[in-house]
Amino acid sequence: MDHRRKRVTKNEITDLPVCLLEEILSRLPMRSPALGQCRLVCKTWLHLISETYFSKFQFESHPRMLVRTLPETYRSREIISARIAEGVNGRTFQVERSKKLVPERELPTANFELVNSCHGLLCISEGKYRNVIHVCNPVFREHITIKVNRPLPFYLNSFGLGLSITNDKYEYKVLRTFCLKTNRSAPGYPRAEIYTIGTKRWRRIGNPHSCIEKLDFNTYVHGYIHWIPDQKLLQFICSFNFGKEQFGQLPLPPTYDGNDVRVKLGVLKDCLCVSVPEKVGSVDKFGIWVMKKYGVKQSWIQQYVIENLYPDVGRLKFYEPLIFLSTGEILVSFNGEFLACYNTKMKKLVKKSTITQTKGGIHAIAYNPSLVSLNVVARGEKVRALPEPKVTLC
Repeated sequence: MDHRRKRVTKNEITDLPVCLLEEILSRLPMRSPALGQCRLVCKTWLHLISETYFSKFQFESHPRMLVRTLPETYRSREIISARIAEGVNGRTFQVERSKKLVPERELPTANFELVNSCHGLLCISEGKYRNVIHVCNPVFREHITIKVNRPLPFYLNSFGLGLSITNDKYEYKVLRTFCLKTNRSAPGYPRAEIYTIGTKRWRRIGNPHSCIEKLDFNTYVHGYIHWIPDQKLLQFICSFNFGKEQFGQLPLPPTYDGNDVRVKLGVLKDCLCVSVPEKVGSVDKFGIWVMKKYGVKQSWIQQYVIENLYPDVGRLKFYEPLIFLSTGEILVSFNGEFLACYNTKMKKLVKKSTITQTKGGIHAIAYNPSLVSLNVVARGEKVRALPEPKVTLC
C-alpha cells in the first residue's frame, strides 16, 4: 500500500492570468476602497492597476465628462462628473451623475476655470488673471501647482494640457498662449510658452496664429490640440503639436465660407470633426464634418446633418457635438445651456438633459479617469495630496 501523501496544489487568486485579472479589476468602481486595497496585494497588481492602458480598459466602455455649472448670481464651486450610458432596446442614452468634485476634497481651489483633460489628468486655471495652473488627478486627490510668468501688459491668458510621446518617453506639457499689448488701443500680439512637467520652468516657443480663447469639449487628436481662432472671418483651424512644440493650421470644410462664427470642434473615432452652420433656403441646419485623413483638405466628409432644430430663441444658437454613441445618437450642447440628444435615424432632437439645476449655463469637457498617480509622471515636481474626507459613523 502506498502511504505517500499526494501533493495538494494550492491555487491563489494572484495566479490568475493577467487578462482575467484585468476583467475582474476593471469592474470595480473608480473610487471603490477595494480598488485601492487591490493595489497593496502585490507588485504585479500595483503595476497592472497603475498602467495607463488599464485605466483606458476600465473606463472606455462608458464615455465620461466633467460639467461645471455657470450660475448667473454666484461662482460655481464644484464640478459634476458624469458618465453616458448608451440606451438599450430602443431607449435613448442616460446621463448618470457619478459624483461631485468638491474643492478641498478633490480640487485644490474653488476659484477655477476648466481648461481640458488629457489621458486622465485634469487641467484647471485659478485666479482673476489665470496666473496659476493646477494639473490634477481627482481619483487620488493629487495636484501639481504651476505658477505663470506675467509679462505686462498682456491679456487673454489661456492654456491647454497635452502629452508628448517620443522614443517611449512620456512628458506632460502645458501650453500657454497670451497676447501682448503696447497700450490699450493697440492690437494684441499672440505669444506662447510651454511648461514641461518636471523641468519647473516656462520656455518661449514660436508665436501662435491666434491665442486660445477657450478649448471645446474635446479637441485632442494625434498629439495635437485644436481651437477656433478669434477672427471675424474664419479661414482655418489652429493646432499645436506637443511633441514637436509647433503651431499649425488646418483647412475648414469646403462648404464653409467663414462668415458664421458658430463653429465647434470635436472628435469622432479618433478623427477631428467640426460642426458648422448651414442654411438651406430659410432653414438652419448644422453639418458635422469629419477629417478622415488628418491635415488633408480633400478628406473632409459630411458625416451628419443636425436638422429640425429648436425654435428660434431670439439670439445666436449653436449645437456643439460632444459624444457620438454607437446607437446613432449624438450628445450635443445647445448654446452651452443644456445637453440634448440628436437621433440621426429619426433626424430630430429627442431628449433634453440638464444634469444639474441651474439658471445659468454649463461648461463641459471630455474626461476619462486615470488610475496612474501623479507621482509617476511628476519627474521631481512637488505633488500635493488633499486629505481623505472624514467619515462620520452614526
